[in-house]
Amino acid sequence: MNHVERVQVTLARGRADRVPRGEFAIEPGLVAALLGREGPVGFSEEAAARELLGMDLLALTPGVPLEEQGDGSYRDVWGCRYEKRGGLTVLQAPAIQDIQSAAGYTLPDPGTFDLEAIRRWREETDFFVMAFVDGPFQGTGRLFDFTTFLLATAAREEAVEELAAAVVDFNLELARLCRQAGAHAIIIGDDIAYGQGTYIRPDIWRELFLPLLRHQVEGIKALGLPVIYHSDGNLKALLPDLAALALDGLQGLEPTAGMDIGTIKKEYGEKLCLMGNFDLDLLVSGDPETITAAAERLLAEAAPGGGYIFSTACGILNASLPPENVRALYRAVADGGVY
Repeated sequence: MNHVERVQVTLARGRADRVPRGEFAIEPGLVAALLGREGPVGFSEEAAARELLGMDLLALTPGVPLEEQGDGSYRDVWGCRYEKRGGLTVLQAPAIQDIQSAAGYTLPDPGTFDLEAIRRWREETDFFVMAFVDGPFQGTGRLFDFTTFLLATAAREEAVEELAAAVVDFNLELARLCRQAGAHAIIIGDDIAYGQGTYIRPDIWRELFLPLLRHQVEGIKALGLPVIYHSDGNLKALLPDLAALALDGLQGLEPTAGMDIGTIKKEYGEKLCLMGNFDLDLLVSGDPETITAAAERLLAEAAPGGGYIFSTACGILNASLPPENVRALYRAVADGGVY
């Protein structure tokens, strides 16, 4: 099987020739370290690093148009203003200052987003290419100060629900453009939880956001694309709701947030392809032996019968990770990811 076939079979809850594996993103510093190179790296080097690790997939976020403000800050197409501070990007002002302003807010044109990276990875490599779009919770929350958004949601402000519906329509159009650019699948990024549970009460999420999420999933499925849902945190209270949607997969499954993949596989493995669950912190603090043992345990729980794609829980390998630990992890998955 090639990369695309392997992931497609697994997303359909089938058993491919081996467990597919991969991360959404690898930061350039780690790409250089894995390849033993110095200086800047680009497209071809990242592709080489992914092949070196035996990855099958990646995920790309449509490029967001930015406008420099002349004082070291910039404004994105959503209307959020940011500045650089000591290498960090800090939000100066949200797109919507308060809930009273939400009714007059106009979403950007999806056609202005840059999809060239999706086209290039699809045309010049044989990886399975996924594209990120926001879900109704995350896509609406990004426009506000997050505390303002949570308080308005808890108060069931009508403006939040109306804006969230517009956000879903926007992301359905963006998903269509990503498909046109060559994406094999869509990931709905929708961080609705933290380590202890959901950011809002489950009943409020079901009332305000679940119907919109269902509409978004069904709209993407109508494009002929698989749909994977991503959220960090403890999703246990909402797993039955997510499993009842037309989703193909669920990514994240943070082990430190109580997301036990063995239990989830038993309860939902027939309905959802599972992706993730490896603890990124272990790649920082562990050594090759402990990392190998942890990967073997994860595969023993998640791989049997198929329907599992290996990745770290967050799906991002950052530049601070020891390259020897990353190599050890992917060697362990190559050795243990057979049926």
